[in-house]
Amino acid sequence: MNIQERRNKDGKITSFRIRVFDHRDVTTGKQVFKTLSVKYDVAKSENWNRKNAEKEGAVFEKSVQEFTATDSCVTFDSYTEYVLKIKAQSGLAKSTIHNYGYSKRRLAPFIGHVQLKNLSPNALNRADTEMVEADVPSKYVHELHVFVHMVLGMAFKEGIIPRNYASAATPPKGGREPVTAISEKVLAAFLNALYAGTDNYVYQVFFSLMLATGCRIGELCALPWNNVDWDEGRIHINQHFVHDETGRHIEKGCKTTAGERWLYLDDNIMKMLADYYEYYKVEALKYGTKWHIGPKAVFSAPLKPGECIGPTTVRSWLKTFLKKNGLPHINPHKFRHTSISLQLQAGISVPDAAKRAGHARPDVTMNLSNGYTLKTTQKRRFYHKKRLPHNGTEAVLL
Repeated sequence: MNIQERRNKDGKITSFRIRVFDHRDVTTGKQVFKTLSVKYDVAKSENWNRKNAEKEGAVFEKSVQEFTATDSCVTFDSYTEYVLKIKAQSGLAKSTIHNYGYSKRRLAPFIGHVQLKNLSPNALNRADTEMVEADVPSKYVHELHVFVHMVLGMAFKEGIIPRNYASAATPPKGGREPVTAISEKVLAAFLNALYAGTDNYVYQVFFSLMLATGCRIGELCALPWNNVDWDEGRIHINQHFVHDETGRHIEKGCKTTAGERWLYLDDNIMKMLADYYEYYKVEALKYGTKWHIGPKAVFSAPLKPGECIGPTTVRSWLKTFLKKNGLPHINPHKFRHTSISLQLQAGISVPDAAKRAGHARPDVTMNLSNGYTLKTTQKRRFYHKKRLPHNGTEAVLL
């Protein structure tokens, strides 16, 4: 351990710099040190300050030896940049990394410049309060706090900080809404409004297929006609829409390792798709050379006919449609929850429902079983059980 005095231009001591050997770089062979700065207390004597520096130095040296020392230089912003690189290398979805980057930028004005060692529970609570006072919704402040907890969790694992300070902080209430299915009454009202005419034909097929399969919205938006197996009565889910630093585009693969799957459909659903395919071909002829035939998208974008429709477009349409028909707000993802819940209520095993949903863990699927029930007549209208040779028992929309 080495203690050095830091003096100002008048020669007065302002602080003590403590340097402790940490390790030797395996590449260059050079010694790597950790440093600590102890401020000089002008209200105390010089002898007291020196002894205090020695005392702080002894504690710091011990923490370095026990791998619990805090790097006094690294800030939250710079360390978060490092964490995102590690997460990207580990294979985390690009869209998730993109969202994490946005969270990092939102936090920058409040704690980005703060050193990790100073991100105490009190400092985090004050930052949360500042965000709320800056009109950041409490729900989003809570989500940002979860992100901070993740970053500091890695800092703790790497021995940069002695504990995860975010665990002791008290963020505003918020977070995600509990996972629920659409209520029986709301679902019936939505379907009645949706099928009241032919103006919303594309979305009739889209949401019927979403209820029948339990697919994620990004998976259906990216579905090409090449992935419809007419002979076997099934569709292949093997790509999805993503939003990353390059913008919105289709990416091969799915959100989870279990995401790529074949989904068998009822004859009536396949008939619905066949009728819709005839409609698709007529629309393509209308646009002629303006029709983008590259992706052969099942659901075409309104402004770029022939290209895959984006999840944002579907969400925007749904929001307008619900408001126009006096229906309560429905998150599009709830159609997926409803489909899975109906399958479980119909007696489909959790492992089979998990495979159909593309869940990597069956316990995630089990969390969606929330007592959702339909009347017997509605079950006959929307779902029935069908024994299929390739994928067990499936619940499908009629």
